[in-house]
Amino acid sequence: MQAVECHQPTTELPLLQSLRLQLAQALGAGVGVACTGVDGEPDLLWPAERTAILKAVPARQREYAAGRQAARAAMQQIGCVPAAIPTAPDRSPVWPEGLTGSIAHGGRVCLAVVGRRHQVHAVGIDIEEDRAMAPDLWPSICTAEELTRFDQLPPDERGRRVSRLFCAKEAFYKWQYPQTGRLLDFLDVQVTFSADATGFVVRASSGGTPLPRCTREGTLLARDGLVLAWLLGPAS
Repeated sequence: MQAVECHQPTTELPLLQSLRLQLAQALGAGVGVACTGVDGEPDLLWPAERTAILKAVPARQREYAAGRQAARAAMQQIGCVPAAIPTAPDRSPVWPEGLTGSIAHGGRVCLAVVGRRHQVHAVGIDIEEDRAMAPDLWPSICTAEELTRFDQLPPDERGRRVSRLFCAKEAFYKWQYPQTGRLLDFLDVQVTFSADATGFVVRASSGGTPLPRCTREGTLLARDGLVLAWLLGPAS
């Protein structure tokens, strides 16, 4: 694991290291992966990055710094010189020329994945705490068809399945946005999980925003109270 200027409790180090190794193996050669705690060092941000968080609360500043520091560690893993990663007006990361990547924060963990654009084309990743989503949020996240499918699950499993669906949709959004520039709502797409819940397919929902060439398969990983979702590769 590449060293980054980010502090985390010693008890978290085995989790961060094993999570990074598992994710790196899943994503394959050519993709840099860094996994850190969420308490970064804002003083270590590059000048072009600081402007995005000048008015943010301290916790958000530390989280943002952790993401940028992890991203630079991931860049080094694929042989790239560390560089600033400013924030665009739409709040997306502005990657150095020739690179693409994704940054995610969830609970106590920050992840960054980076690849060369001509090799990986696009990548989207999200991480969330693997716990039940409050029922009042379900209608804003799930399509009618998704809600119908979840009604068939045991009641104590539904909230957690919605959280995993949320994670998959967030990863899809991060994957598609650099390629399409489309601002999507959760109800514009629907997710179908594989039978073993380790994969998913995202499609445009009926009546949602048309999404040509954006049907895509992703991967889901649940471990240590966390759930990760990611998509890799060009639109097809």
